[in-house]
Amino acid sequence: MFRQIRIRFDTEKNVRPHYYWAYDLYSALIEKVSPDLAVDLHNDGLKPVSHYLLLPGRQNGVPGGMTWVINLLGKDTIDEIFPIIASLESLHLRHYGTSLRVSEMAAGPVIQEKDFVAGHLLNEQNSGGLRLQFLTPTSFKSSEEYQIFPSIEWIVKSSVQKWNAYSRETVIDDPEAVEQLITYSRISGYSLKSYHYRLKGIKIPGFMGYINLEVRGPKPLVRLYNMLISFLAYSGVGIKCSLGMGGCAVDPLSGQRTPD
Repeated sequence: MFRQIRIRFDTEKNVRPHYYWAYDLYSALIEKVSPDLAVDLHNDGLKPVSHYLLLPGRQNGVPGGMTWVINLLGKDTIDEIFPIIASLESLHLRHYGTSLRVSEMAAGPVIQEKDFVAGHLLNEQNSGGLRLQFLTPTSFKSSEEYQIFPSIEWIVKSSVQKWNAYSRETVIDDPEAVEQLITYSRISGYSLKSYHYRLKGIKIPGFMGYINLEVRGPKPLVRLYNMLISFLAYSGVGIKCSLGMGGCAVDPLSGQRTPD
């Protein structure tokens, strides 16, 4: 199961928030969990929490509030962290000398894995077109280098890796199926810009914007592809999604025909 929570903050006057504040918000939240879970969340590997900040629009140079999107993956994570999140009234960011007051909180439904799988793999209406929006700085790492442009291979492999780290019932363990997902899909359009994410004293190069994805092939393959890409809205895409990078949204493209 997984669940998405959105918290809207009011910032102090004349304070300009940044995407990388998500890391400090996460650190403040982890201080409130049990020692055992805190250790798990600091260990290497994929984490059962992904999160990111949505920054406000600005008028006349005056910033408004911002929204923190938190995704909790797995029953144990939801059971422990959701009550902590639900009780939050404010968080203090020590590095920036500012406090953020919670003005609104919206908790999405708990989504069961079996329902998510059935909603995609049994959906006769699934089309082959999706828009993947990169809402916060996003990056991949290949050959020890950060990548500032996405590729189908990295997106598909990221989605499979994240799904398998979460899934308890529908693991994708067929290398041939993964290669088919890569072969039958492509980027059909994009609007991207480079963007850096500050983390622990370094600037990680990445990108923001959107890409249009198109997949053709047998209907079962298309449905599997759509399920994996749609899950990225909860797991995040690319690297360091537990530290505020890789926040994304997935929407169907209009005007796409259903593949044969």
